[in-house]
Amino acid sequence: MHATIHQFRSPLGAHDLGAGALGAATLTQLGGQAGAVVTFWPDAATAGEAAARRPGGTTWLDTGVYRVADVHSASDAAAYAQITWFDGPRGADQSAAEQRAGRERIRPAVRDIEGVGTTYALLAEDRALVVVGFTASLAVVEAVQDAIMGTELLPGEDPALLPGPDRVELHRVRHAALPATAGAR
Repeated sequence: MHATIHQFRSPLGAHDLGAGALGAATLTQLGGQAGAVVTFWPDAATAGEAAARRPGGTTWLDTGVYRVADVHSASDAAAYAQITWFDGPRGADQSAAEQRAGRERIRPAVRDIEGVGTTYALLAEDRALVVVGFTASLAVVEAVQDAIMGTELLPGEDPALLPGPDRVELHRVRHAALPATAGAR
C-alpha cells in the first residue's frame, strides 16, 4: 500500500483526489488554516498519478508520495492526528535506526494507552519518514508524547542516528475513512 500527503493552506472543501483510493483523512492544523489530505493507494503508480492532482479552490503547498512501511491499529479513534516529519534525504543506517526505534521502543510504550488510534509509518524514496498517528483526544496526544519521551534507548541504539523529528504538527481530523491494514508493507 502507498500514500500521498497533499499539504494545503485555506479552508478545504470536499475534493476528489482520484478514483481508486483505499481510504483518506482530511486534517487541519489546530490554530491555523494549513492542513493535509492523507490518501491511501494500492500501488506506487496510482499514488504517483494522484500526487500530480491539485483540485481547484485550495492553495496546495506540497505533495509527497510514500510507501506505507508499517501500520498499527489500536482503535477507531480519529478525532486528532499528529504528523511527525523526519525530512529526507536520510541515509540507510539512520532510516533503519528510526524504523527500529518506532517498532521496538516507541510502539510498545504507547500501544496500551486508551484512545490511541491507527498509526501509519510512511517512507519516501529518499528515506524521509512521516508518522501519522490518530487519537481520540488531545489528552491522548499528550499521553503518547509523555510515554515516548519517557523511553530509554534500547541496547545497540545509537543516539547519533536518532536526532529526532524535523517538525511535529497537531491536527483536528475533519474526515477519516482509513483503509484496512492488510495492504501495508
